[in-house]
Amino acid sequence: MCLGLLMLAWSNAAHSQTVTAAQVQQAILSSPNASAQLQGYAGAVGNLAMFESGGRLSVYNGSCCYGVLQMNNRNIASIVPPVTPAQFRTWSLQQQVNAWSTFMSDALRTYSARTLAGMGTFDGRPVTPSMVLACVQLGVGNCMTMIRSGRCSAFADINGTTICSMADRIDGTTTATNSGSIPGTGTGSPAPVFTNLTPTSVINNCITDGYGHCISISAAMEQGFQTGSGRSMSDVRGFIQSLTVGITFLVCAWLALGLWREFTTGRIATADLVMGGRSVLMIAAAIFVVMTVV
Repeated sequence: MCLGLLMLAWSNAAHSQTVTAAQVQQAILSSPNASAQLQGYAGAVGNLAMFESGGRLSVYNGSCCYGVLQMNNRNIASIVPPVTPAQFRTWSLQQQVNAWSTFMSDALRTYSARTLAGMGTFDGRPVTPSMVLACVQLGVGNCMTMIRSGRCSAFADINGTTICSMADRIDGTTTATNSGSIPGTGTGSPAPVFTNLTPTSVINNCITDGYGHCISISAAMEQGFQTGSGRSMSDVRGFIQSLTVGITFLVCAWLALGLWREFTTGRIATADLVMGGRSVLMIAAAIFVVMTVV
């Protein structure tokens, strides 16, 4: 009986385990499934976990979502190997974060999330990591509705929570918008309210690859070309150069052969042959110089 009570106490303690925002942040940084972009948002994810679950690993919201970052039934059902929601609630912080990171990294590559992240500001407020995370958490379709309208108040869930107000609650801030409403109130109050707090960080606007890494414009063009054609730009460039070399060789050989025939038939003098040969070599050299520069 004592052993049973001890086991019950251990089980209750495991199910009531809570973690801090800093622990969630470290779990994101340690996750092999988190993209570079998501790892850059690690601090905001820690705050998101406190907003979503209060840091409780086994929490269930009563309708759809489980765990410290509130994964929904559909995403849990997609985990390989399969687990039940009940099993998921017993997972460690790192296990839950690894699973969540897989889906969030993919979601951050969607058009809505990438569009919002690249805007810099929206409705008069800076676009922060928390705002992009809220965009995904409340649904990328709903996020696109907001983006197209240009106003934070364009979408709100049944509780009146907008993407902007959720971002503010994650960051612990209240930020005024150009639309003149207080985020999260749903009242449309014309008097914007500011606090002394500001969002923790602003997203740098850059071109990213499929894994969230910032890349140069030339690298983005290279990736786009290879995706569309199935060949890299360097391979195509090498082929064109080889073709140009071949054509140049044939043209120069034809010119040299013509000069030699003219010389052997006595139509041109030796000096003319030498001069013509130099001209052919200069043409070939000019073509090769252009090829090395381009």
